[in-house]
Order: sequence, then structure tokens, then C-alpha cells
Amino acid sequence: MQKLQKGQVLKYPIDLYLSKKNIALMLVLGLLLFPLFFYGVPWVQEKNDWLALVSIWFFIVLIFFGVIVVLLTLIKGKPVLQITDTGITLLQVIRRPQQRYLSWQDIECIGIDCQVIKHHEIWLLVIQPKQGKLIQCPIKPMRYKDAILNEMEVIHLVQLAFEGRSAIHYEPIEMERMKLLTPRMKWLILALILSCLAVYLFLLFK
Repeated sequence: MQKLQKGQVLKYPIDLYLSKKNIALMLVLGLLLFPLFFYGVPWVQEKNDWLALVSIWFFIVLIFFGVIVVLLTLIKGKPVLQITDTGITLLQVIRRPQQRYLSWQDIECIGIDCQVIKHHEIWLLVIQPKQGKLIQCPIKPMRYKDAILNEMEVIHLVQLAFEGRSAIHYEPIEMERMKLLTPRMKWLILALILSCLAVYLFLLFK
């Protein structure tokens, strides 16, 4: 994966796409839908554990929604964010219109927000239009050509364009991420996913 050099000029329009790592992760999680639905839900129903049942359905809906969003994004083939010298275009996969364009002249200010939900960081691009409701756009590491930009770098590009810069110079920004998963835990989660898939395939072709 190519890396951008400090001071490198990014020419308008700046098209940002989902990173292949995020796409692959969401599709792998999508494999859990089948064992959770066909075996997890009936097993919990037999145990009469309504709390576990609600949790399983919550994860099923969440994963299903994430997979649908990723697939629709890939099908459309359009950038998640497009930054130009006149404004920004946000890709809205579910809502209509599918692409929302905001002119810099119609924006009051741009900021960043980080929310932590159950030890999971969610970075938000916060846009306050001069008229209308506050816009909070979730930001993940994104792909620019052959390079990956982290959340802070993406939002920094948006802020520079909002300031009216005729040329955007890349500045690397290090992020201090929460140490949520150790390498050992990541391998255990991967082993769990593969085990669930193996059990599902075994029962399917039994």
C-alpha cells in the first residue's frame, strides 16, 4: 500500500473510498449471520433467555445493515466523500438523494467528534449548515488512490478545503487509538468466526 509523503499536493476533486480492510472485515462478519440466525436464535429460544435473544437479534440486524451498506457502496462505485474547492459531497447509501452536496458557502463550521460506545470508538465529521440540522457523518479510515488515510487525516482535509485552500497539502496525523483488542484476542475472535463457519457448513451438508 502506497503512502503519501508529507507536503504532497492532493488535487481536486479528492475522492475518498472505503478501505479494503473495512470492506473485508464487514463481509467476514456477514458470515456470522447464518449460524447466528439458524442455530443461535433457536438455541436461545429453547433456553428461554430473552436477554440473550434480544442481544443476538441486535447483532444480526447490525451486521446485516452493515453488510448491505458495504455492498450497495461497492455496487454504486462512487466515493464515500468527494472534496472539491466548492464543496463536499456525501454518499448516502440508504437515504435519498443518494449523494448530498454541500457548498462551502452554505456551511457555518466543521468539526470532529468522538463517541465511545461499549469500548468502540466512532469518529464523526460534524457539519453545521447555515440553515438546517446538524450533520454527523461517521468516518472510517478511507482510501485515496492507493493510500489509506486515518479518520483525523480525512477530517483535516475537509477542514483545509473548507478554509478555501487552493491546494491541499497532505499532513500525516498520528492517532492514539484505544487498545481494545490484544493480538491474542484478535486471533481468538478469528478462530471463533472460522469455527462458527465450519460448524454451519458441517450441519448444512450433514
